[in-house]
This record gives sequence, C-alpha cells and structure tokens, in this order.
Amino acid sequence: MFNNYSSLLALSLALTLTAAPCHVYAADEDAQPASESDRLSEAELQQLFETAMAERDSGKVFSAIQKFEYILSRRPSLNRARLELAVSYHRASRYEDALKEFQTVLNDPGTPEKVRLAILAYLGQLTSDELKPAAENLFSYYAKAGAIYNTNINFAPLRGSQIYQIPDGEDTASPGLDTFISASHRYARKKPLNTAGAATEFEWQSQLSWTGNNYTRTSDFNLNIISLSTGPALISTGRWRGSLTIQVDQTYFGSHTLGTLISLNPLLTFDLGNYRGITLEASYSDIQYAQAADNGRDGSSTLLGAAFSTLLNGVDDGLEVGFRLLDRPADDEQFGYNSYELYFGGFMATGPAANVYLNINLQQYNFNAADTVSGTIRDELESRFVLGYNFDFAEGYLQGWTMNTNASFSKNNSNVDAFSYERIIVGVNLARYFQ
Repeated sequence: MFNNYSSLLALSLALTLTAAPCHVYAADEDAQPASESDRLSEAELQQLFETAMAERDSGKVFSAIQKFEYILSRRPSLNRARLELAVSYHRASRYEDALKEFQTVLNDPGTPEKVRLAILAYLGQLTSDELKPAAENLFSYYAKAGAIYNTNINFAPLRGSQIYQIPDGEDTASPGLDTFISASHRYARKKPLNTAGAATEFEWQSQLSWTGNNYTRTSDFNLNIISLSTGPALISTGRWRGSLTIQVDQTYFGSHTLGTLISLNPLLTFDLGNYRGITLEASYSDIQYAQAADNGRDGSSTLLGAAFSTLLNGVDDGLEVGFRLLDRPADDEQFGYNSYELYFGGFMATGPAANVYLNINLQQYNFNAADTVSGTIRDELESRFVLGYNFDFAEGYLQGWTMNTNASFSKNNSNVDAFSYERIIVGVNLARYFQ
C-alpha cells in the first residue's frame, strides 16, 4: 500500500511549479476529442480534475481513477492528469499501470527536468511496494499483570437479606492477581478491494486470550476466561471500517467450569473526519452453563448498540458516549431479562507520556419473571465508575511498558434485597504490546 508521503510531496511540488497559473490544464492544440459532442471546456476539465483529486484524498481511489482516465481519453497530452492517474494506480496497487503512465510522461520531451527528477525518486517507492508480498501475516502479543484489592468478591448483599437469610456483613474482601495475556494474528491483503469506488483493505484477524482475577483469601470466587475470536475485517481508510467475528469464551469460576459462550459480533465504524466517529455494534450469543444447578440460566442474548467518539486537543484528549440494548432470555424465565445501558468515557493528557481517564456505566435490568424465593420480579440499576491513570515509560528497564493505576466503584440497587451490593476495586498493573 502506498505510504511514502515524502515522495508524493516532492512529486506534487514539482507538478504545482509547472502547472498553469490559473488552470491545471494548458490548452492542447494537437489532441482532439473523438467527436464534437465529447469536447470538454477548460472549466469542465478543471472541475472534473478537482473532483477526482478530492475523491482520491477521501479514499475513493477507484472513482478517481475513472475520472482521470476519462480526462485523458479526451485530452491525452495532459501530463498533469496522467501523473495523478499514475499515483492513483499506485494507491490501488496497480503497479504496472502506474509504471506505464509514469514512463509515458518521462518519454515526453516536453516534460520539465524538475518533474523528471521527482518521478525518478517516486519510482523507487513504487518498485519497493511492488516487490512486497501480496499479503502480510502479522503477529502481536499483549501482556498485563498486576495486583488488585476487591472489597466484596462474593457480591454479598449491602445490608444482608431476611428473605434469603443472609446476615449483614458477609462481604469478603481480598487482594488478588489481575492478569490478561493475548496472542493476535492479522492477515492483511496488500491489494485493496473496490467498494463503491473506494479503496478498501481486507484483513483476517484472530486472537487467543486469557483473563484472570485470582484472589489470595479464597479461590471460590476466582474468575478465569479463555477466549478465541476470528473473523474478517474491511477497512476503507478515512471512510469506514467493519468487522465480523465469531468468539468462543470458556469461563471458569472458583474450581469448576462455569459455562461456554459462543457469539457472533458485527461491528461498523464510520469516520466523520476531524478524529470523530460513530460506531454501530451488534452481538448474538448462545450461553450454556456447565453445572446442573445452573441449567435454568441457559439461553441466548441479542445486543444492539451505538456510540459517538471524538479526539480533542489534537489527539491528547478524547470522549466517547454510547448506549446498548440487550435481550437475554433464559430457559427459566426468572433468570431472563432485558436491559439498557448508557456509558461515558473520557481521557485527558497530563503530560507527554501520561493521561487520566474516567468511565461511567449505568445499566437498568428488567427481569422476565418473579424470583422464586422472594416472589418478586427483579428490577435493578447497576452503576459503575472507574477512575484511572496511565503512564508510558520511555526509557530505563521499563521502556515500552505502561503503568496503570485505577479505582472502581460498583453499586447494584435491586428491589430484592439479596441482590443489592456495593464493591470497590483498586488496582495497579504493568502492560506492554510485543510485535
């Protein structure tokens, strides 16, 4: 894929210096259109050229190619348009076509020396890109490890429960180990696809990961998840990106297997420019529990969501706000529910290598049937707040690592007292990407 901006800058500068003062195209007395009806005025040519340039800059490379080719079919000697067509061919990975157009300009005795030198410099990048493999296999790894302290690992009721006969003060606090390890593979096809005139890159992305919260006071509430995901992705730079992944999560709680979740997850993000974007997400999951006592919880879930995100102050600060709707039926309706979630996230730079961040999630749960013990249909509001700080080490033994410290507060308000709880988690960890 074309990425040598210095070569393009040199070529564009040479072209600009040799362009006519008022119009991109000089009059061509020798080249005649195929017929009188095909003749384009200078103003029409100028407008068509500017439209093609704008389309290419917005990522619609194939639409730009069509317009440049049409211009040259009417005015074959317009070398400015021919050079821009060659650059467009390069971006579309049509290397032979690009070389042919560049050679045509070089063979023209009227081509200025500055343009010749710029083309020759540019051809080095063109040749280098052509020799690259047709596709890349990229591997990356991520590791995070740290300590946490959880004030309520067992989700004990806030003030106990008379109906469930749970006394007050049963919450268990414990330090623990917080870990996340992943290995990712990305297959990237070099030649872009043509989607509605835009150059679109195809990738296949896969990841295997392990997430763990393991406590020292008791292992009964340890949570470990092994996940495997894979699926295609399409990326139209500056326009949109989408992916469709299938994921399998195997969850372990305490010393036994909790269950298996298989999900299909489409995701689509539209680039609005100026570091702004809108993301649409969906997910369908099949959930199967491993223990006989949990069989009534088996079921599925369907999620729909949308979010708006933006970067501010260059790329130093950022905001995101969004919502999710979830329908979660279960074999035993007392465990089924629907919910809606509102969330907000933001970060702000506090230095060249540090930032603070805040995440807020509010999720309302409406259950489908009465809880068999209390006889009440549960109605709950869960609130989660996370405040954190990141610092990137730029030198020393920890160069390349990121230190994260965070504190979170969660509260679940339920009309059934056994399910109302509070918990605070504080943590510190080190994380790093490896490639």
